[in-house]
Amino acid sequence: MKIKIPYSLILILLVVANVAQASDINEGREIYQRHCAMCHGANGSASMAGAPDFKRGQGLMQSDHALLKRIQSGKNACPAYRGILTEQQTFDVIAYIRILL
Repeated sequence: MKIKIPYSLILILLVVANVAQASDINEGREIYQRHCAMCHGANGSASMAGAPDFKRGQGLMQSDHALLKRIQSGKNACPAYRGILTEQQTFDVIAYIRILL
């Protein structure tokens, strides 16, 4: 007997599977304070010239994956965090900076 699984059920299962990997805002806050606050400010208000001001939403109008790539590769004075932070840690930071608005 062959069972056919509806396409919509497969999509729902894929979405639910991704929920298990949800970001941890508290972990993101700790990582942000350790690695980002010196330039982007403790509360997201940039304290270094040229750094995006997260309180104003600067640099955040991108998908999480685009921000992941940007954080991993660095830009201008901001160092690359590939190899320093895991993808999950980076997504945790992204989740945290999104609530700073």
